[in-house]
Amino acid sequence: MISVPINHVDRLNYVIDLAWSIFIKRLALGRIKVNKESSMQLHYASLINSLGEIMCIDKNDVFSIELEHSFQGKNIDIVCYYNNIKAAIELKCFKKASNRATDTDMYDVLKDIERLLNFDGFAVKRFLCLTDNPYYKDGRHSGHADSVSISHGTLYVNEEPIIPGWAGKWKNTNRDRTLYFKKDVGFEWYHEGNWLYLNMSLEK
Repeated sequence: MISVPINHVDRLNYVIDLAWSIFIKRLALGRIKVNKESSMQLHYASLINSLGEIMCIDKNDVFSIELEHSFQGKNIDIVCYYNNIKAAIELKCFKKASNRATDTDMYDVLKDIERLLNFDGFAVKRFLCLTDNPYYKDGRHSGHADSVSISHGTLYVNEEPIIPGWAGKWKNTNRDRTLYFKKDVGFEWYHEGNWLYLNMSLEK
């Protein structure tokens, strides 16, 4: 018999995990299509919302969800509330066909993680990255990419500076900043069908 968590933080984590498990299975089977981050956000948030409502099993339970929630001058991809417990979820989706600049993609991943780690007031913090490009997981990250690698097994140590190899050399100053993590962060990739993904819990 499956047991529903009693603790509200555990219950919200249960909803987020179950929604992702359903999402990635449906995606791998071709039941849903994802071509960029916005469609990933829509499908995943829809599952969270449905399961969150179902999980309102106590008399006074309330579940709600917001997309592109404004916080500290920027938007969080998904914020959901189970009673007085809040979760912040950031998403990234990198499709191989888009011919993206992979080194700056990886920097953006690290920047989102740093931002999540610095959030206050969220009992649950998740970072999810979806891709069909194995380079992010297994590629030989040399040159600039080596300084911001998110390959499987990479570990960034608490408060160790993460300095992009192109710092001071490009005009795009939005990606020049040195990053710092408030805790050790390791990268463990998973796969489902033709898809690879990160599912990272970033609570202290």
